[in-house]
Amino acid sequence: MPGPPVFVGSAFVAQYPFGGGNFWVPLQWLLGLLEQGHDAWWLEYLWTRGDHAIDRRYIDIFWDYVRAYGVADRIVLGYFPNGSKDEPGGPPEYSGALGEADFVAKKRDGLLLNMVHSMTPPLREGFGRTALFDLDPGPFQIWATQWDMGVGSHDVHLTIGTNLGAPDSPVPLHGVDWRRVWPAVHLPAWPAQPALAAGEGAYTTVTQWWSNSWATLGDEVYDCNKRAGFLPLLPLADRAGVRIELAANVHENEREDRDALAAHHWTLLDPHAVAGTPQGFQAFVQRSRGEVSAAKPSYVKARAGWISDRTICYLASGRPCVVESTGAETHLPPSAGLRFFRTVDEAVEAVRAIEADYVTASRAARALAEQVFATRATVPAMPM
Repeated sequence: MPGPPVFVGSAFVAQYPFGGGNFWVPLQWLLGLLEQGHDAWWLEYLWTRGDHAIDRRYIDIFWDYVRAYGVADRIVLGYFPNGSKDEPGGPPEYSGALGEADFVAKKRDGLLLNMVHSMTPPLREGFGRTALFDLDPGPFQIWATQWDMGVGSHDVHLTIGTNLGAPDSPVPLHGVDWRRVWPAVHLPAWPAQPALAAGEGAYTTVTQWWSNSWATLGDEVYDCNKRAGFLPLLPLADRAGVRIELAANVHENEREDRDALAAHHWTLLDPHAVAGTPQGFQAFVQRSRGEVSAAKPSYVKARAGWISDRTICYLASGRPCVVESTGAETHLPPSAGLRFFRTVDEAVEAVRAIEADYVTASRAARALAEQVFATRATVPAMPM
């Protein structure tokens, strides 16, 4: 018999229907929970954009996505037609497989996984238990000392920051019992792809160039923008002799950045065009040779132990990854399929090592996903 209901709570997918990778974050957990026999549901909220026609379009897109992945019967969607996240302007309109009365009854005994504090206090009312799930480790703990990020008002606190609290991580936790979990990938949804031939495909990644956010701890500033992480990495393509495609929202007016990418032979792609849907994101990852990516400087400086939910999709697909060190590597088994760097020299060495035996690296990438990140491993380890 399944235990109490588990609701994967998100208010960041329907409102951004052109970020295909975002969709996969709650979907992987939903699929994994269902796989393990839980009575699992995806609870999504959307606030009006100020134009009900746009709202309707976003809602329709969301439903198209969940139907395509066969989970429409596990969705509860709440829509606020007259307000904002801070001022809802009345109760939401619910749609989905559960009627409002059934939803209220189920959540009374249920657990809410509050992804990145997207479920504000009114949305958490009525749940039997709540778990705050941090996906932005380091900055999140800093911001939580300055604003209400839900820390202290949940029954359980979860984070993918596997190195938080370690001696080399300067971010204070203030006595909060953060339970470390790995990001999750549902292997049946991400089958291993055939290894590519020599010279076939490009190393890729998908990212936000700017998030316009910083965190401040004392006199120290933690830059949360990927741009600052990527610029020092630009010599990599020429030095390692590989093709790199960067799907990032670098604005047309950012001529200096666009020229620098071109000068170092990085191919800049429109992320909405190549990865703007869940299907597009998956196809983009699967056709790649592997992933090359910087981390946000804030993750690096915080030594948070962050690893991307995007990276684990590459690994599951059998696509080797070269990513910037954040401390996660100290908690992972060594793998030829996932290599970490601190400098451009180390990144060049990592890419060359993969290219020296690409087939082995591809198999190792999939094996690491199976061992560590698969939902069949992460879900049972969840302290629920």
